[in-house]
Amino acid sequence: MSRNGLVKTVCRFAGKTDGNIAMLFAFMAIALFFFVGGAVDYSRMNAVRADMIESMDAAGLATARLAAADSSLTDAELEDYGKRFFLANFRHAAFLENLNITFDFSNDAVIAPCVEGQLDTYLLRVVHIDKFDMDSCVEVTKQGSGKVELALVLDVTGSMGSFAGGEKKIDSLRTAVDQLLDVLYGDATTSENLKIGIVPFAAYVNAGGASSWQMSWADQNAEAYYHGAHFIHVDENGVVDASKKVNHFNLFDSVTGGDWEGCVEARPFPLDELDVPPGGSAMASELSAAMDVPSEYQSGGSAEAARMKLAFSNAPDFALSTATLTNPDNFRWIPLFYPDEPDCNANWKGRCPASGTATWARTETFTVGGSSFSQTFWRSWFTDPSYDGKIENSYWNRNFIDDEKYTGRLVGEPAGRYAKIVQDFQALGKTPYASLTSDQQDWHDVMTDLGVDEFYDVDITASNDTSVADSDEYILRNSYVGWWNPASETYKYKYDRSPKLTSGDGPNRDCPTEILPLTDDRDAIEAHMAKLVPDGNTNSANGAVWGWRLLSNDAPFTEGVGPSDDDFGDWQKAVVLMTDGVNTVSKLTTHWGSDLSAYGFARESRMGKSMNDATKMRNEIDNKLLRICHRMKEEGYLVYTIMFDLKSASTATVFKACATEPNAPYYFDAVTAADLKDAFGAIAADLVDLHISK
Repeated sequence: MSRNGLVKTVCRFAGKTDGNIAMLFAFMAIALFFFVGGAVDYSRMNAVRADMIESMDAAGLATARLAAADSSLTDAELEDYGKRFFLANFRHAAFLENLNITFDFSNDAVIAPCVEGQLDTYLLRVVHIDKFDMDSCVEVTKQGSGKVELALVLDVTGSMGSFAGGEKKIDSLRTAVDQLLDVLYGDATTSENLKIGIVPFAAYVNAGGASSWQMSWADQNAEAYYHGAHFIHVDENGVVDASKKVNHFNLFDSVTGGDWEGCVEARPFPLDELDVPPGGSAMASELSAAMDVPSEYQSGGSAEAARMKLAFSNAPDFALSTATLTNPDNFRWIPLFYPDEPDCNANWKGRCPASGTATWARTETFTVGGSSFSQTFWRSWFTDPSYDGKIENSYWNRNFIDDEKYTGRLVGEPAGRYAKIVQDFQALGKTPYASLTSDQQDWHDVMTDLGVDEFYDVDITASNDTSVADSDEYILRNSYVGWWNPASETYKYKYDRSPKLTSGDGPNRDCPTEILPLTDDRDAIEAHMAKLVPDGNTNSANGAVWGWRLLSNDAPFTEGVGPSDDDFGDWQKAVVLMTDGVNTVSKLTTHWGSDLSAYGFARESRMGKSMNDATKMRNEIDNKLLRICHRMKEEGYLVYTIMFDLKSASTATVFKACATEPNAPYYFDAVTAADLKDAFGAIAADLVDLHISK
C-alpha cells in the first residue's frame, strides 16, 4: 500500500461514526505513531549531530596545528586538509545530502569550520517531515592567539647572583623568560593578544619607579597610620613633637642625592593582602571576612588544602582598629626610607673606646629658637652598639651616615644638638609620667610602642661608664632624623652630614628594579629583564600581591582589562611566581628585633598583633602568600609557581598550595637551569594551547 493509500484508509476509519471505541482508537493510533516515529528520527538526528560536532572540533584543531607548524600554507590548502580530516572522522557522511564543508580564515586569531547538510527521516515522513537540516559551526583559537595578561613575579634577591650549573641564576632566569617569549610571540615583536608585565621582588617591591606611577597613589602628606612610625620629629626649637609625623618625602629632600627610587612599605595588615585602589576603602565586615577559612578548605583534604586552611585559621588578629583600617588614608603607599643605623668607627680616637670610663667631656653652644643654648656631653653617651650584647654588623645600613658626623666631639653643633635629644630622652625614664609635659608624654608613648620600656634605667650620665651602655640609645639613634628647618622643609644636622650613597648604602637600600607595567612589546620586556640586579632578601608574598595589582584594572596599575571593558571575558589573567629562596626576615641581633622589612621592624608588630619577632614574621609571610594566592584564584587568575635550585620541603608545600594545581604545568621544582627553561616553556605552551572558543 502506498503512503497516500495508508493515509486515506486511516482517515476513512477515523470518519466512521458507528462506534466511539473505533474513533478513539483512530486518534490514539495517529498520536502514538507520531511520537514513536519522532523519537526514532530525533534520536538518530542527535547521534549524527554529535558526530558532526566532534569531527568539526577535531578538524578545526588539526587545521590550526598545521597552520601553526607551516606558515607557508595557503587558506585553500588548509581548507582542503581540514575537509579531508573531517570526512575521515565523520562516520555519518553517507547519510547526509548536500553536504558542504567550509573553513573561515578571515579572523587572524581563529579558524572557523562550518558543516551543513540534510538528513532524511524515516517514520516522520508520514506527517510530512521528510528531512532535518543539519548545520553547525565552531571556532578554534589559533596557537598564540588566546588573549593573555601575564605578570611575571620574579625573585631578584642576592642569591640570584650566585652560580648554579656554571651560570649565574639571574642569567638562567633571563634565558628561561626568553623561552617563554619565544612560545608566546613566535617571530613577532608585538601582539594584540598579549600583555606582559614584570614584578621584580626582594624584601621590597619598587612600584613607585614604574613609568605609569602617579604620585597621588603615594601618601604624600604623611597621613597613613605607619608613615614615619619609627622616626621622631624635632621642631625648630629643639623640642621633640611626637604628635607630628616625619614625612619620608621630606627625609628624601634632606639627603643630598637621595631621591626616592620607588620602593614602598606594605600597607597595614590585612590591607597588604587585598587589591583595593589607593584612596579607596573597605568595609569592616569585608576585612573580617577576608580572614575566614574558605569553605573549600574547611575539611582539609589534600596536603595543599590542609596547608591553605592553616594559612587562614592561623591568621593573626588585627593590630589596628577597624576604624583605622577602613580610613582611606591607609590605602595609599608610604615611600620606603631605609634609616641610617648605629655604627662605631673604633679607629677614630675618643669616640668609641674599647672599654673603661670616658676620657673627655665636651660642651657645645648653639642657637635654638633665637636663644643661645649650651650642652655638655660625655664620650660614653655614644658608645659601640656591641657593648650591650648586640652586634654592630647586624645593622646593614650603618655606613649610610657615619655617626661621628653628629655624635663626635669635634663636629661641633650637630653633636651638641643630638646630645640635647639624648639628655631629654634620658629624662623620660627618670621623671614620673604624670610630671612630664604633654609633648614628653607623647614621646614616651611612641617609644613605648616601639618596645623601649626602661628609658635608661642605668644613669650613664652620672657614671660615664661605657660598659653600661643602654640599647635605648640605639633605638633613639635610628629614630633621630635631625632638626626641622621650616624654611626649607627639610631636616638638618644628621642626613645632610656627607651621606654615603654607594655600595648599596642609603635610603633606597635593597630597592630592586622597578615594576614593568603590562606591555605588548617584547623588546621592552627583554630590556627590562636585562636591568634586573640581584640583591636583598626574599618576600614572595609582597611580590605576589603586586603581581595581582599589576593585572587588576584598579589603580595603581590600570593597563589591564577590567569588567567594564567589552572584551573583558576574552582575556585570561595569569601570574607566574618564581623564587630561589625561602621567605626571610633577617638580623635578629638588631635593637629592633629584626632587619627592616616591608612591614617595618619586628618591634612594630605591623603584620598583626604579637607578630613582634623575625621568626613569627617569616612564618607569617608564607601564610600571607597563600591567602593572596587564594584570592587571585578566586577571581579566575591562573597561578603558576616555580622553585628554582631550592631544597625546601616547606616552601614546596606552600608553592604547590599556591598554584592553580599542585603539579605541572602549574607547579614546577626546577633543579637546574635547563629545568627552569623547560618550566617557563611549559607555562607558555599551556597559556597558548589550542582550544575550542565557540
